[in-house]
Amino acid sequence: MVVTNSNKASPTSTTLDAIVGPADRVANVMEFVASSTKTFSFPDQKMLFNGKTLEGNQRLADCGIKEGAVLEFVFQGSEQILIKQLSDLLDKNTLALEELGLLYSYRHAASFADALHAMGHASGSIRDFMGSQKCFSIDGNLVKSVQANEKIAQPLPSPLCPIKEDRAHGTIEVSVSIEVHTAGKSPSLLERDDEDDIYMKLEVSDSVAKAKAVIAAYEQMPFQDRDLMLGETKLEDALSLSEAGVKNGAALVMAVHASESSLASQLEELLRERAGLSPSELGLLYCQRFGTPVVQALRTLGLHGNLRRFLEGQSQFSLNGGCVTLSDGPKLATPQAEGLVA
Repeated sequence: MVVTNSNKASPTSTTLDAIVGPADRVANVMEFVASSTKTFSFPDQKMLFNGKTLEGNQRLADCGIKEGAVLEFVFQGSEQILIKQLSDLLDKNTLALEELGLLYSYRHAASFADALHAMGHASGSIRDFMGSQKCFSIDGNLVKSVQANEKIAQPLPSPLCPIKEDRAHGTIEVSVSIEVHTAGKSPSLLERDDEDDIYMKLEVSDSVAKAKAVIAAYEQMPFQDRDLMLGETKLEDALSLSEAGVKNGAALVMAVHASESSLASQLEELLRERAGLSPSELGLLYCQRFGTPVVQALRTLGLHGNLRRFLEGQSQFSLNGGCVTLSDGPKLATPQAEGLVA
């Protein structure tokens, strides 16, 4: 497998060995390659064989692909795409660089360092990248977007007396574990590749709601019904961590309430933005929107990691050949449905 960045400004190419079956569909192979090469950040992707673009719903055997064949996976990655993605995350807010990096990973299913490496950048530092772009302003560890017509604030002729704030400031380090709650099952701790506790640095002035979003981004947990617990106490979203009694060295547990209905609602939301998608396209879009492969979300629920099987069991979805639509939504004509990428 040859993996190529088609962007003329920063062309790169590498090779990847992959074992696939003749019955595998092109879209599934593309999803595997995007996951292996961490190129989910760049949605403009296609698969070529002998210079011809393959349709996602085709099986490899039907494309004349045999053992030892060389496929080309082409994506388009550019600094402009990364700048747009970071600007969308920042919007009009000012964020810590670490928090922005976590949000990027959550939204695009790959770290910002992975995105830079995929483009051939030797340095994967989000600080170095944003510092080299005029559209971002970095002050210490904080970053914001800068509009072209934004004027730089001039210092006041004489400093004002500082206003005393009620909320404490400073960074604390806490241990974090994820407890997954699903209907009909006992709560279970999220399994990790290693047994070490996860330690995170949080700002004590941040709200509990913001801390939950940061933790979810770091842990790639897409289910949004979650509570942050300190011992037996459920922390209120509106409180700052300091007000909630979270101190340096505290052990936090984020209880995530995961359900088939919440996953189905997320998929339904994605489909309402489009007339129809193939299961593979829907899975890729889910990963880009919620920062987690849909296979991982399914397995968190204790289900088989097959999205088509899940969709077939949900009444709000309709599958016609290789196309998924909403049961109460507009229907695609059969010829159009057959032409969609699977």
